[in-house]
Amino acid sequence: MAVGELGDGAASEGMARLSLSATVTAMAATATATATSSVFDNDDLLREILVRVTLPHCLVRASLVCKSWLRNASDLVFLRRFRSLHPPPTLGFYIDSSVLSCPRFVALQGHPPELGVLLGRASRHFDAWSDVPLSMWDSRNGRVLVEIYGKLAVHSPLLPPADISVYPQTPLKVWLDRSFTYNLHEFLPEDGGNGREYYRLALGYKCKCMIAYLFHLVDGIWVGRASDTISFPGPDEQAEPVIPLGVHAFGKLFLLTNFSIIIVLDCKTLELTKVNITDEIELEDCDEVDLCEGKLEDEFTLVCLHPTKLQVWTHNLSQITWTLSHSVARDDILQASVTEAGESCAHVSILGIANAGKSAFLKLDDSIFLLDIVAKNMTKVYEICPEDGDIERIYPLLMIWPPKFPAHLTGNENSGRKMCTED
Repeated sequence: MAVGELGDGAASEGMARLSLSATVTAMAATATATATSSVFDNDDLLREILVRVTLPHCLVRASLVCKSWLRNASDLVFLRRFRSLHPPPTLGFYIDSSVLSCPRFVALQGHPPELGVLLGRASRHFDAWSDVPLSMWDSRNGRVLVEIYGKLAVHSPLLPPADISVYPQTPLKVWLDRSFTYNLHEFLPEDGGNGREYYRLALGYKCKCMIAYLFHLVDGIWVGRASDTISFPGPDEQAEPVIPLGVHAFGKLFLLTNFSIIIVLDCKTLELTKVNITDEIELEDCDEVDLCEGKLEDEFTLVCLHPTKLQVWTHNLSQITWTLSHSVARDDILQASVTEAGESCAHVSILGIANAGKSAFLKLDDSIFLLDIVAKNMTKVYEICPEDGDIERIYPLLMIWPPKFPAHLTGNENSGRKMCTED
């Protein structure tokens, strides 16, 4: 065979190999596209992927991929599942005392860097009010209720700065029955509201009878309603129930009284009911007690600090049962404060409860610790300064839920991987 013929044969063989390689590459690309489509065009599988992003802002980012992702990420059923698996994280907490001119934000450690913008906003939010006497009343879903010169206002530390509304005074004199003695409580809606609303509760007591007036401020207008009167046991006719603690959850307000009774107010029907604290809790032996929402709609949580232990009790309203959920030995709590010299703190107090009774902020002498009640781990989160004064309560700041998604797109759905360029 001639040399030229050999060259032509080699070239033909090379072309054949290139053609085969191109065919294999095309087949592989087709297989990859098919596999990708089978994943991203499958709503069930896509939701299993989205539910694992853990943070709400990551869910919003994922929803920008295309209309299919947006539809799945913003689905209400999916969002309920997402929240049950990944509750809104606690970004930090505000400390407030009679010494501080305005609340001070303390960021919790371990958050991803992309949350730095939110943490910065929360930390700087009250800088403009540093010379104004300001106290905090409530914190809920990224919003806080504060009092400035005797007037209440709702602030949104996680959102860009905006004008703060001045709210009209509650028409208490017009509504209240003057024969009762009242305790007043201010609190935010469960979802934090829209920045222009909050509740004021006037709980009245007279001759072992109780009545509740609930006022709701909506867009500058007060709406008031009164409950029926219920009987309320007390040590004598002159004593009135002191209400040191209250929590708003699942459309109900839970109020702990000094009579070993918890009052439950249904905010929709204004029905008042009484829950007796079980003798198993040994309330008379408690150094401190605190209330928190429960995991389920008909539950609430009572946290009790005893001389030897911290216990978490759950009450089920429908079954009328008390259940001991968790217990932590007090020695395990004190161990976290042991110094190099072997000395431990002398005093423990509860500053706040979070995550349906699974976490507690505790003050151990001059430090604030976060106790993971389930894992029984203690983490020091703040060293109290002399300038802070006596801190009796902290206000956790959670990431806003649900996340705000872009408006749903119209038209035919894009493929799973095509980036959305529409508004």
